[in-house]
Amino acid sequence: MSIEGFVCAPLPVDEAERLRALRRYGVLDSDPELRFDRLTSLTRRLMGTPMALVSLVDVDRQFFLSRQGLDATQTSRQVAFCAHAILADDILEVSDATRDPRFAGNPLVVGPPHLRYYAGKPLRTPDGYRLGTLCALDTCPHAPMSAEQRHMLSDLAATVMELIETRVWALEAESERQLAIRMGVLKDEYLASMAHELRTPVNAMTGFGELLRMTGAPDVLSDNQKGYLDNIVEASEYLALLVNQTLEAHTPADGDGSAPVKIAPVALTPVLTSVGRLLTPLARKQGVTLTVADAGDLTAWGDPVRVRQVFINLMSNALKYNKRGGTVSVDLEADCEWLSIVCRDTGKGIPEDEIPKLFSAFHRVAENSPGVEGTGLGLRITDRLVRMMGGQLSVDSTVGVGTTFTVTFARAT
Repeated sequence: MSIEGFVCAPLPVDEAERLRALRRYGVLDSDPELRFDRLTSLTRRLMGTPMALVSLVDVDRQFFLSRQGLDATQTSRQVAFCAHAILADDILEVSDATRDPRFAGNPLVVGPPHLRYYAGKPLRTPDGYRLGTLCALDTCPHAPMSAEQRHMLSDLAATVMELIETRVWALEAESERQLAIRMGVLKDEYLASMAHELRTPVNAMTGFGELLRMTGAPDVLSDNQKGYLDNIVEASEYLALLVNQTLEAHTPADGDGSAPVKIAPVALTPVLTSVGRLLTPLARKQGVTLTVADAGDLTAWGDPVRVRQVFINLMSNALKYNKRGGTVSVDLEADCEWLSIVCRDTGKGIPEDEIPKLFSAFHRVAENSPGVEGTGLGLRITDRLVRMMGGQLSVDSTVGVGTTFTVTFARAT
């Protein structure tokens, strides 16, 4: 299109997508930055021109991200030499604008700053959109660029584009860091609130259970009912310990968020017997037979609360993911240095390709999970606890046969 004796550049065929890409980089109307100014200064010296620009071609203007030898921060797109340059990938060179029909009547040629020479290399994004140019300008004609100058101008333009990319990455990284900080604050606020909401009913359960045992209830309860009451009190005490330690493990004062462990000899018989009693109602509900071997006087090095947590997680999983009429058994194997507690079930089994993912956060085996509540965190937490106590957790499974989890601890005696 020709206007008042000069030719306006046509729009690129990908103009809509090009403008979206330009907006995505967020550089329009940004403040001057030394790293871009250094490149325009170098371009001016390379080309022997009084002016050099990093120009970004917007809808109806060209904005100068960096400028040397020019006071204006932008011009109309209609008069922009760069609007012509972005129509192709190669350098656009105009040796004498007064002899070029596209620019002879251009207001920037016939009036201030009386441009005669222009050389611009498009700034091309990795996905192929030309945002603008790195260009050199002069008020007097120039001979055509040498091959070396063309090569160097292209390298400088590529560097400008890389800096624009880096700028975006830095801003995104900063935003992600700010989001992480905010999420950390929200997590701490949530945990503080959860501490109150969980501790209050858990302490009430424990208190009322103890009160019931102390006020003559055993005289009117059957043996089975007394056992149920003991289980309720024992479970609520364990839950209170678990809530307290879990919440404390996530306070900001704790270096890496790891739950503290207190390693000591742990008698396995009371731990496994207690967990077996606790999970008996779940076994009945699932229609699964649960058997726990007598550990005798065997003791392992670990944290009593965390050892119990490990076996609650493993045994409850074995029950939940089993089939009605199936079995879950807990057995022990020992030598002079190590103890292995083996939890076997007759459930659906785990596909071989799923086993390496079992200890990943939020991972659940899809075909085994319908109708079973869970977050996909239990096995990850269990594996971490075992390792924190110096032990090892391993798994072996066959689809259609069942799954075996083996926990190995150092033997204490």
